[in-house]
Amino acid sequence: MSALSNSAAAFDDTLDGRVLADIYRMHGRSVHMYLRTLTNGDAGLAEDLLQETFLRAWRTPRLAHRPEAARPWLVTVARNLVIDRVRHRNRRPQEAGDAALAHLPTTRCEISRVVDSITLADAMAKLTPNRREVVVHMYLHGRSPDEVSAVLGIPVGTVKSRVHSALRSLRSHLATSDLCLAA
Repeated sequence: MSALSNSAAAFDDTLDGRVLADIYRMHGRSVHMYLRTLTNGDAGLAEDLLQETFLRAWRTPRLAHRPEAARPWLVTVARNLVIDRVRHRNRRPQEAGDAALAHLPTTRCEISRVVDSITLADAMAKLTPNRREVVVHMYLHGRSPDEVSAVLGIPVGTVKSRVHSALRSLRSHLATSDLCLAA
């Protein structure tokens, strides 16, 4: 079967364009007003739902037998589309915009953050220059051990060893403070 005959077969179960235009002429305005009522005056949504209603009418060839009596069917379809839309919206959680982020409470005040940064700076100052340099490159600049190795001109194993011992040293210095790095 050719693609042309396949597409022709697909349209056998649809209304003729003239019949659909007649149904729209007879009932389109009233269905649209009904949808405007159901959508609380949202013209765009009402038009989208009207289009979907008439798309479903186009796929229902039995409406061609009595186009003047199609209004109850169209109103039922339109009402069901509105109900489906409401159900779908209620199924998803309400999305919050970025404006709500400004009203979220902070877990720590700015003074605590300043104290934390001073405490961390003191702990970093206690590291040897080689270890501090590797930590700065990896955690401040976000470089991988291979990249730090290339920048500093030292073997990757040395980078990993220095980072490991530097982090161990930082942990021991910071264990006595009540520093909160997660905040």
